[in-house]
Amino acid sequence: MTLSSSGQHETSTSNEAAHPTPPATPANGWPAVLAVAFSVFIVTATETMPIGLLPEMAADLRVSEGTVGLTVTLYGLFAGLLAPLLTAATRRLDRGRLLLVILAVFLAGNLLTATAVDYAWLMLVRLLIGFIHGVLWAIVASIAVRLVPPAQSVRATAVVFSGISLATVIGVPLGAMVGQWLSWRAAFWALTVCGAVALLATAVLMPSMPSRDGVHLSELPRLLKRGDLRTTVAVTAIVVIGHYAAYTYVTPFLLRNVGVAADTVGVLLLCFGIAGVAGNFVVGAVIGRGPTLRTVIIGLIVGTAGSMALLLAAGSWQPGAIAFLLSWGFAYSALPVALQTLVLRSAPHAREAATSLYVLSFNVSISLGALFGSLALDRSGPSLVMLTGVAFCAAALPLAAFLHGRTDSAEWTPRGQ
Repeated sequence: MTLSSSGQHETSTSNEAAHPTPPATPANGWPAVLAVAFSVFIVTATETMPIGLLPEMAADLRVSEGTVGLTVTLYGLFAGLLAPLLTAATRRLDRGRLLLVILAVFLAGNLLTATAVDYAWLMLVRLLIGFIHGVLWAIVASIAVRLVPPAQSVRATAVVFSGISLATVIGVPLGAMVGQWLSWRAAFWALTVCGAVALLATAVLMPSMPSRDGVHLSELPRLLKRGDLRTTVAVTAIVVIGHYAAYTYVTPFLLRNVGVAADTVGVLLLCFGIAGVAGNFVVGAVIGRGPTLRTVIIGLIVGTAGSMALLLAAGSWQPGAIAFLLSWGFAYSALPVALQTLVLRSAPHAREAATSLYVLSFNVSISLGALFGSLALDRSGPSLVMLTGVAFCAAALPLAAFLHGRTDSAEWTPRGQ
């Protein structure tokens, strides 16, 4: 089986013998797709919640805002570095059951975060959650496309990844509001309750889903030799570093540079997320209907870098700053759908393995971005944070020009099979 340029599956006679026909797609897998999307929402909200709670968490735990930001940095580092290893180690497990295990870990992790007695406790819990985080990102896209007919695979991917944007819409801004009204711990208690709902919904709706394309860890370097996959992983790394260098510390930027009131930050982050949801679904509709994936990805990178640059240039002009903040949310939030689609097309016979490399790049880059942003914030203030984001995103453009965006139809079979 290969992926066509429109994202749909094509079956070739020559491949049927080597790759037996997979189990039939569930007659109506969309409820399960929505459960997976909600799971993605919980995981993303858990990862990014400290972004909207930096002042409250720093004050309560008696550390700097930059130090609290390290809970995002090291979390992403663990998630990224361990993603290929744990994806290979769990390659034979039923994907639905594996998703339930992941959700159970996040449920326990958010409960322990809400009861953290000091910063050391918080960091330990974050590292334990990050340990399993990367596995989820390695499997959710392949789960989504298996739950629906091939013609709906891109739409299912967009719906699942909308959980990222919805976490930005609901998780981070509402977490910021709850942190201001009650406490930062209350925000994590709410996440704990939502995690229990996601666990129950997934247990009820997810069909049996045996692993199909598990790959041994030793095969990953050979897989990375595929041109588009290698370039996509590199582009992802550079853009994500830039985004998280800026976004992790967007709250101090809005307060100090733009001059918005503290009780307005949550609303602005909510608007950022709404724009992100719009971008997520727009790109899902656009892919395969005209522009090439390379064109879409380059356009979104330009939109992300340009919006951050204009936000910085707007200074205290609040109407302009708000407009550029929204365009940033729209452009960046659409990128994961386009990049993940290209990853799946680049290695149609090893989707989870290819995605684990993408996850490694994505999450390690989150940690590096948060680290660079922390250093910039503590040493020079929010302006340098935003400038760092612009520089990294702009640096990804020349590399993105080498993307093809076509299905890699060359056969790839793990050694020994």
